[in-house]
Amino acid sequence: MNITVRQLEVFACAARALSFTEAAATLGISQPALSESIRRIETELGLRLFDRTTRRLSLTDDGRALAGVAEEVVRDVRNGIQDIASRGGRRPRVCVALLPSIAASLLPPAADDLRRTFPDAELMVCDVLHERAVGLVEDGIADLAVTMRPAGEGLLYEPLGADRMHLVMRRDHALAGRGALPWQALSGHPFVALARTTSVRRLVDAGLAAADIALTARYEVEQIPSAVALVAAGLGVSALPKPRARADFPRQSPAVPRRPDPRRRPAGGVSCRAPIDRTPRASYHRVK
Repeated sequence: MNITVRQLEVFACAARALSFTEAAATLGISQPALSESIRRIETELGLRLFDRTTRRLSLTDDGRALAGVAEEVVRDVRNGIQDIASRGGRRPRVCVALLPSIAASLLPPAADDLRRTFPDAELMVCDVLHERAVGLVEDGIADLAVTMRPAGEGLLYEPLGADRMHLVMRRDHALAGRGALPWQALSGHPFVALARTTSVRRLVDAGLAAADIALTARYEVEQIPSAVALVAAGLGVSALPKPRARADFPRQSPAVPRRPDPRRRPAGGVSCRAPIDRTPRASYHRVK
């Protein structure tokens, strides 16, 4: 049987994304190249792995069975090569996916801990949104992620802590002189929201729903610095998690954070179900 590890890696990524376009972008290859790789696997096995329609892509029963095998093979090969390279004198390498909203507070102490424990280790950081962070771990690209609890059960999750949400406004805003603020304080003020794909947006929406507030975002952005810039320009208020709420404001900024209701966003370490503790991957447990 002539199926390569690379072909299994391509298939595993496509099986998880259920989108050839998204999988090709993740792997850094063209969509035709990805489709050809899948076709060769199907031809070699004599099986159809995907059901394809004009609107959706889904796995067949055979495809689901192969997906688990492919993920395990790719992960084992990648980890084995890294261990062998480490014994051969090459630097061990660890890749961590982090939510941008918590990277500023968690990354420096974790990186310092890794440096002290494994002086020769190389650290690669991917500051990406929640779904992408989980996907990087599932694809075997990242050794672990620090993000919210994933929806599926195929990964290990260890809680690390939680951060509080802060309401953010200009220093001369009508709400700036108050202390802790409830979610109801947002009513009547233009709101700068993060994209619906972000964990911050999900938490804000949950807070508004719990307070029975219907709020339409005036602006929607992908990244926290963009939200801060709009707030600083006096175009609205926003809600951000505490670690970044402070870190994103230089002293000369006209924007200031104020704490709303104590709704917390949990975050934890996400890793594969069979982590190898002999490598720097185990170091993340010490950042708690």
